[in-house]
Amino acid sequence: MLSNVSRFLMVSAAASLVAFGSARAEADEVCGEEDPAFDVPSAIHAGALSAVANPPVVGTGGALFSWIQANEFWDHGDPMLEEEFDEDDLFYLWGSQGPTSEQYYAKLVAQQSKAGLDIALISNITSVAAGDVLVLNKTMTYSGHTVIVNGAAVELTTQLNPKFLSTRQWALPIIDSTSSKHGCNTTYPDSRWTGGSSCSVGTFTTGPGTAYMRLYTDLSGNLLGHTWSVTSSMTGYYSQTDRPYVIARLTSTQCALDHADHGEP
Repeated sequence: MLSNVSRFLMVSAAASLVAFGSARAEADEVCGEEDPAFDVPSAIHAGALSAVANPPVVGTGGALFSWIQANEFWDHGDPMLEEEFDEDDLFYLWGSQGPTSEQYYAKLVAQQSKAGLDIALISNITSVAAGDVLVLNKTMTYSGHTVIVNGAAVELTTQLNPKFLSTRQWALPIIDSTSSKHGCNTTYPDSRWTGGSSCSVGTFTTGPGTAYMRLYTDLSGNLLGHTWSVTSSMTGYYSQTDRPYVIARLTSTQCALDHADHGEP
């Protein structure tokens, strides 16, 4: 857990209870240099890196994002109650105890923030940074996906197929959990793939790992479509109409995040 999260119990004990459905403990102290605001992007990024180093049993990108929140956002003090409380907190934030990528997408696009979280949507590639969250929405033929941004995007000086007029291409470093490798480009590798540049000979380990996706922008850097990997191919490009995605940054001005009322004093 991050050290500032552990302050939650002290903060909530001193805070007043307010009505928001049921009463909730508000961690709304004014934060300063000695007690800074909770750094949500850093917590998300740290949690994602932790998942890569010591992979939890999570099958999807959405499940990984939920796991990160449970491990980085709250400290309930009693390990025996952590799982139950984490599910309540996820429901408080997102309306589900186990949000899917489709549910995350809907909440982020609507910028429906709770529990001291603020949601800012990012529309230009130059603003994307580690700890941001990219969510691909569910479609009629696709279940959706969630990834954590692992750093700034790198522009491809030599574009790969498919190429489009008046566009720029970028390799975006990500952390996700998936059963499908993000291509076989050795310059922009997937840490779970052992086959190098050969996409047919090798082993892929399902679960959390680092990889790259390719994002397209207009000449000013405004986000357009994407491909699953940084791999030259005449197929696999999805416009925002075909397979919409959103990039969001979660922030907070509070010293610790609010959490659901579990009947605690």
